[in-house]
Amino acid sequence: MSFTLHEVSNDAEFESIIAVANAGYSRPFNGLWEILKGPSIEQSVDECASRYALWHRSDPTSRWIYVSDTSGKVLGGMQWNIHEKNPYEQGAPKLPAYWWPEGDMKTLSDMVLDNFFKGRPGRMSKPHFLISYCFVHPEHRHRGVASMMMRWGLEKADAQGLDTFVESTEDGRGLYEAFDFVVIDKLYLDAEISAPSEEYSKLRNKLLPLNGYVMVREQGGQKEKAE
Repeated sequence: MSFTLHEVSNDAEFESIIAVANAGYSRPFNGLWEILKGPSIEQSVDECASRYALWHRSDPTSRWIYVSDTSGKVLGGMQWNIHEKNPYEQGAPKLPAYWWPEGDMKTLSDMVLDNFFKGRPGRMSKPHFLISYCFVHPEHRHRGVASMMMRWGLEKADAQGLDTFVESTEDGRGLYEAFDFVVIDKLYLDAEISAPSEEYSKLRNKLLPLNGYVMVREQGGQKEKAE
């Protein structure tokens, strides 16, 4: 079966993309996605899809792509951010978890997201490409979908002479290493607070800690080094 790569051109495409993201980030379980997806996705993807569409439209660096099969079914998606100048001149970005109502989950989410973003200025303060999301539906993995999306972005990064960064899980590390990414730092996210409520402790034990890797691929990859 042949696959087709698309670049997102309208908000309606996010409904299928987010549904696949939810499936992909659920197997294996991804605590960061649990924070980002919001409280209502199990009943309806509408809020989450609308939010991601808004974020995409509001960010001139954002390029969302996805792969479909011949029937039009979405198999995987990826967000690239193309930073043609240093995006952290004013410091780390802020993303309060406004999609969660006030309470323990919002408190935890705010802390995790703040910790996630605050490390970027020290590692990525230059023009670069960033892989923000990469997922494939569990039923369609190991069929070349992720590689297809990866090549799309890396070809553009090489054409512009820019390095590419990604914050990867342990499960994703092998894919990135196959495309010449190397680990430059470990990623550890937690949200410890003093005197937590019982509900907060349950949430923290369920979602955290998050362990991963900050990785970079120098422009050109191994081919560039060999030459």
